This record gives sequence, structure tokens and C-alpha cells, in this order.
Amino acid sequence: LFSYFISVTDEISLETISDSQIALLGLGSTVGIALQALILIPTLKKSGLKLSFRRDWRGVGLDKAMRLASWAFIFVLVSQIGFLITVNLATRAAVLAQEQGIDYGVGYTPYANAYLVMLLPHSIVTISIVTALLPGLSKLAFDKKLSEVRDQLSKALRLTAILTIPASLFFFFFAEEIASAIFFGISEQSAEYIGRVLAAMSLGLIPLSINLVLIRGLNAFENTKYQVISNLVINLVALTISIWAFLNLDVVDITVGLGVALAISYWVGIVCTYYLLRRYSGPLNITSLLLFHSKVALIALVSCLAISSLLSRLDLEGNLFSLLIVLLSTFALYLAIGRVLKVSEISQVLKVLLRR
Repeated sequence: LFSYFISVTDEISLETISDSQIALLGLGSTVGIALQALILIPTLKKSGLKLSFRRDWRGVGLDKAMRLASWAFIFVLVSQIGFLITVNLATRAAVLAQEQGIDYGVGYTPYANAYLVMLLPHSIVTISIVTALLPGLSKLAFDKKLSEVRDQLSKALRLTAILTIPASLFFFFFAEEIASAIFFGISEQSAEYIGRVLAAMSLGLIPLSINLVLIRGLNAFENTKYQVISNLVINLVALTISIWAFLNLDVVDITVGLGVALAISYWVGIVCTYYLLRRYSGPLNITSLLLFHSKVALIALVSCLAISSLLSRLDLEGNLFSLLIVLLSTFALYLAIGRVLKVSEISQVLKVLLRR
């Protein structure tokens, strides 16, 4: 539907797009999600699972499901309210920028674009790991094997760190190069601004992934109430900093401030989520995890600094090919240092990704 939309639409902008065209784009997203669900049906059949409708709803656990779903609904509601306020602050920043004669992208659009770029490694790495983790983790929690639950959570946190930490630092050091290469159809100033926002929120990628692993731990214990508390804390911190940024920063810095707010909120959030999870799982070996994450961060930092220093001496154009060279060089150096220091989790993560 998106391809059809492009083929039948002439030049379009925020001022000229019609309600029917917006509805068409929305329909395309909805149909795509529905197809994703339908594609799973053949997989379910091959697995041997048989699904059938039941008219008798008694004794199937609907009371428990409704209780869990109610808290899940509140979780989504909190997220959407936080999102709505962030969008309004970013949009008002764009309006103020236009009033001051700033003609490059300031506002929600650079925030959304930077956020989508930041989510890419999170979606590929962290989602893959926690998806594989949850079924076994739930069984261990049901059997009250808390020591094994903690071991699995620690393993997941280590595996996610292997790629999310270097990705976070890569975004921080090369944000403007990334934005210029990906968003090549816009002005140079607008692309650089997206890069600034990406750099601001990039260090939030690490706690974002950690928080998801911890949230899946709460899922294993069937506790959605604590997830709401954690999400509420994250959103309150983000909104407090965002409102302060809107009221105190220059117009061109407001959206960057929103990116910083996102990052800080998740750093606070993982502390909250961990202490809530600890009531069920018991304490993780925080010292060991901190040492491991610090080791990975140091390797990633050295790799990014080395390539960044080299890049400053070269005159590479800001295109996809140049970005690919920088990415591969940084990743290769990171892998090499990791192997020398015998970080075995690097090989494990690569195997997970290659299987996908």
C-alpha cells in the first residue's frame, strides 16, 4: 500500500496531504501487522499445536488473564500519555523555531527519526535474546528455581551488552555521519540536527535494553503491576526533564534536551525495575555485571575513539558507503579486542544473530 501510495501521489507535504491519504497510510500499517500474525499460522501447525475455539470459558484462566491484561493496559496508557506530552513539547519547539526564522528541522520529526535509528540494534539484538529467553525463564520461575532464574537473567544482560553498548557508543561518536548518510534527501543542517538528537539519546540504548530484560523477568513471575510502577517512574523522570528543557533551553536545543531526558529516564528506570524484580528473583550479582559491562564499554570506547581519530584525518564523504566502511572498521576492531581479552559472549551473540 505504501508503494501504491507513492506511485499515485504527486508532490506531497504536511500542508497538502489529505485525510484519505493519511487513512491509506494507516491502513497499510494495520494490514502489515495483520499479515505478520497470519504468517505465524503455518509455523504453529508445523509445531504440532492445535488451536480451536471453546464455548465454555470456565476454568481456562480468564480471571487471571484479565487481571494481568488490566495492568498491561495501564502500562500502555502511561506510555501513550508520556509520548503525547513529548510530541507536544517537540511540536511546540518546531513552531517556536519557525517563528524565529530557523528553517531547518527542529521538533518532533528529528526526534522520531533519531529514535527509530537508535531502536534498530535494540530491536534486532535485545528482542531476539529476550524472545528466546522468556519461555524457559517462565518455567524456571514457575518451578521456583530462583538461582537458575538469576543465572538466565544475568546471561541475557551480558549477551545484550555485547552489541548494545558498542552500538550506543557508535551512535554517540558518529551520529552526524549516520544521519547524513541515511537522511540524504534533506538539507545538511537538518541531517546534522538529527545527528545531534541521536547522540543525545544514544546512551539511553544501554539502559533501554537492560530494562527490557528485567521487565521480561517480571513477566516470568506474571507480575504486570510492578511493570506499571517502573514505567510510571521512567515517564515521570523523562517528562520532568523534558519540561525543564522546554522552559530553559534555547529553541534549537529543546529537541536535543528531549533526547537527553529519554536517556536519563531509562538509567533511573533500570534501578527501579531491578529493585522491583529482586523481590521475586532475589539479588543478581551486580558487581560481576558492572565489571562485565565496564569491560565491554571500555573495548567499545577504544574502538570508537580509534576509528573516530582516523576518520578525522580522512576526507570521507557522508554517504552510505563511507558509513559502511566506518561501521565495519569499528566493529572489526571491537571484535578483535574482544577476542584478545577473551570475551566469550561475543561469539554467542553472533551465533544468535546468524541463526536469525
